[in-house]
Amino acid sequence: MLRLLASQAATSLENTRLYRELEQRETKIRRLVDANIIGIFIWDFEGHVLEANDAFLRIVDYDREDLMAGRLRWMDLTPPEWLARDLSQWIPQHKVTGRLEPFEKEYFRKDGSRVPVLIGVATFEAGGNEGVAFVLDLTERKKAEHRLRESYEMLRELTSRRETAREEERKHIAREMHDDLGQHLTALRMRASMLAVQFGKDLPALAEQAQALTALVDNTMRVVRGVIASLRPAALDAGIGAALEWLAAEFNRNPRTVCRLRVQDENLVLNEDRAIVLFRVVQEALTNVARHAAASQVTITLERTPDSCVLEVRDDGQGFDPLATRKRSFGLAGMEERVLMLGGRIVVVSSPGNGCAIIVHLPLFHETGDATDMIYT
Repeated sequence: MLRLLASQAATSLENTRLYRELEQRETKIRRLVDANIIGIFIWDFEGHVLEANDAFLRIVDYDREDLMAGRLRWMDLTPPEWLARDLSQWIPQHKVTGRLEPFEKEYFRKDGSRVPVLIGVATFEAGGNEGVAFVLDLTERKKAEHRLRESYEMLRELTSRRETAREEERKHIAREMHDDLGQHLTALRMRASMLAVQFGKDLPALAEQAQALTALVDNTMRVVRGVIASLRPAALDAGIGAALEWLAAEFNRNPRTVCRLRVQDENLVLNEDRAIVLFRVVQEALTNVARHAAASQVTITLERTPDSCVLEVRDDGQGFDPLATRKRSFGLAGMEERVLMLGGRIVVVSSPGNGCAIIVHLPLFHETGDATDMIYT
């Protein structure tokens, strides 16, 4: 009997010791959870928040009294548009898998404002009704993203204004060269010709010099016309189709590569901004083909969809790695900026040995849009 009592006493002391150790561990875990900067709460599928640490309560701006009184429910914290998705997708999937990859959503704060969060959830056991959620407040990150987006939009606006000013300056210089310098060169040629006619018979040396001067003026005029065309081709005034025809004709002066042009609608009318963007993209693409592609042919295609136009420049050259080239190619970056300024999208498809295709989708009816970055494949 004494032995039995002694054994029971020892068992009781051991149980007491184990209980105290368990209690101490629970206290340590509680302190760890409460001290964590990540919000943590225990939930059930009925929508209740069963327990939560201080970090989570700070995120949603509730008190522990609200939690203890049962006034804190994750379903009530979730805005309707997020709750509909949770009920239709999150909960059914979670009941099957027992966990979900972290995802972004929003919670209501106590004052009705919203807080963006990143949340990861898991059930305690397979098929169980309760689980744990880890919540990270994304407010500061979203503010930083907003500031970055504003800076990016401001930079894009400045780039757009710079490109617009550059095109206007090109147009102005081309006009000045055509009107003023062209007239002066024409007058100079006429005077040299008149000198040859008036005094050529009596002064053969003067006639020879006048002819040399006329030839020099002719060469200068050809150079001036070339500069004017590079600044702003007169074909642009006749429409994007005529401008692309001029580019193809100029490119075909190089016998090594054949350029073909396919325009679905020769009467396609674009405003000046869009026409210039498409023209400059093709101009840059053809320059790259001539310099780097070693292609036998290049095809320019322009088509119209109900709300946009699609431009493609495709060559059969040696190709390249677009991702590697993007870091050092100002030409590709310039294409991208020009297209994105008008809310368009540009795709570069290439690989070593397989040629290159540059595809531009440009909206017809909106000056701005949800622009996306250049896509490289």
